[in-house]
Amino acid sequence: MDKILEVKDLELKFVTRRGIFHALNGVNLELYKGEVLGVAGESGSGKSTLMLAIGGLLPSNVWVTRGEITYMGNNLIQELVNVGDTKYVKKRNEKALKKLNEKLQSIRGSKISTVFQDPMTALNPVLQVGYQIAEAVYYHNPSVLARRILARYKATKDDMREILSILKNKEDYNEKLLKFIKGKNLEGLEEQVLFIWERNDLHDIKKEKLILSLAGEKVPRTALPFLYKIARSNKLERTPILSRFIKRILIKEGYRKAVEILSILKVPNPEKVVYMYPHELSGGMRQRVAIAIGLINNPEIVLLDEPTTALDVTVQAQVLDLVRSIRNKYSSSFIFVSHDLSVLYEVSDRIAIMYAGKVVEVGSKDEIVSKPLHPYTQSLLRAVPSIESEKISPIPGEVPDLRNLPKGCMFHPRCPYAMDICKNQEPPMYNLENGHKVACFLYGEKK
Repeated sequence: MDKILEVKDLELKFVTRRGIFHALNGVNLELYKGEVLGVAGESGSGKSTLMLAIGGLLPSNVWVTRGEITYMGNNLIQELVNVGDTKYVKKRNEKALKKLNEKLQSIRGSKISTVFQDPMTALNPVLQVGYQIAEAVYYHNPSVLARRILARYKATKDDMREILSILKNKEDYNEKLLKFIKGKNLEGLEEQVLFIWERNDLHDIKKEKLILSLAGEKVPRTALPFLYKIARSNKLERTPILSRFIKRILIKEGYRKAVEILSILKVPNPEKVVYMYPHELSGGMRQRVAIAIGLINNPEIVLLDEPTTALDVTVQAQVLDLVRSIRNKYSSSFIFVSHDLSVLYEVSDRIAIMYAGKVVEVGSKDEIVSKPLHPYTQSLLRAVPSIESEKISPIPGEVPDLRNLPKGCMFHPRCPYAMDICKNQEPPMYNLENGHKVACFLYGEKK
C-alpha cells in the first residue's frame, strides 16, 4: 500500500502560565491510501492534539521543537520547526503560524479535512446547515460549483435523452456516462445525474423527468464569463460588487450539492434539512452534517476526532455504519480517534495506541484486540465493560502530569511488569511480525 501521510518524531509543547505541557513526545505514525487508522488512548494522551497538528489547526502558544508531518513530499509544519528548535519566542512563533496558515489554505478543507468532536460547537448556530456545507466548497473548491452550473447551462434536451438511454442500459453505465459527458465537455453533470438516478425514494418516471429538467439552465449573462474563469482557475472573483453577485450564485449551487451529500449520508428529507439550523437537528443529524462538511470536497485524508463520543448507543451504531459505507464510496483515507477500542474495532484496518503523547503500539485491529502486547493496551482492554463479566478492571494510577513526565518509559509508574531499565531508559519501537510494532522492553529480544 502507498503511504499518503507520515508523522515522524513529532515533539510538540504548549507554553502556558502554569508551565510547559509536553503534549506530543516523539510521535511516529503512518497512514496508507484507502485505509482507516484508529487512534486510541485515555483522555490527555494527545490524540486530539495530533489531529490538530496534522490539520494545521494549532493555537498561538504551540511550540514544535522537532519532527515532521509529511504529506505529498512536504513537511506541513516546517515553518514551526524552523523557529522552535532552540527556544520559544512568542512573536516569532506567531509569524511562523501565519505563514503556515497561508501555506495550508490550498490543503486544509480540500485535501485534508477534519470532523470535530462536538458538532453542536463545531457548527455555527446562526447559519443554515446547507450554507455551512456550501461554504466549504465555495472557499476551497469553487470550480466544482461553477462547472456544475455551466454543465446544466450547456446541456441540451437531446444530451439528456442520450444520458437516459445510457442509464437504462444498466450494465457499466458509469464508465459510458463519464465518457459521454467528457466528450460533450459537460464535466460536473455526472454527479448530478447519478444522484437522481440512484435515489431509492423516487419512481423511474420521476427520475427521468428530473434528469431532463437539468438541461438548459438559465444563467445571468453577466455571470457567465466569471463562471468560466472560476471553472478554469479555481479562484474566486475579488471585485467587491461582482464577488457578492457571483457568491450568491455559487452558494445557491452549493445548497444543491449539500442536498446530494446529505442524501448519500442517509439524512431524511435533505431538501428541507439544508434550510434548517443546527439546534433544530438531533445529535445524530448534526454529526452527519459535520461529516458532510468534511467529505464535500472529496479530500484525500479525513480526520475524525471522536465523532461518536456525544451520541447514544443506537445513534453511535448508525454513525459507525455510515463510516463503513462512505469509505467504500470515497477514495479517502481516514484517521478515526476514539477512547473506545470496541468502536475502533468496528471501523478500523489498523489501530495505534497512544499514551502520554507517544504511540506505544500499532498493528492490525485483530492483533491489537486479540493479541495486545504493550501492558497499557492490555490494561485498556481489561477496562472495557463486558456483558459476561460484572467486574471492570480499571488501570491503576493516573495519567502523568504533562508538565513533569516520568523518566524512562512513561507508563512504568502504572505498569505491573516494570523493570529497572524501564525507569531509566525510554523503550524504542520494536518491529515484530506482520507490521505489529510495540514500544516495550519486554519484547526487545524479538526484534
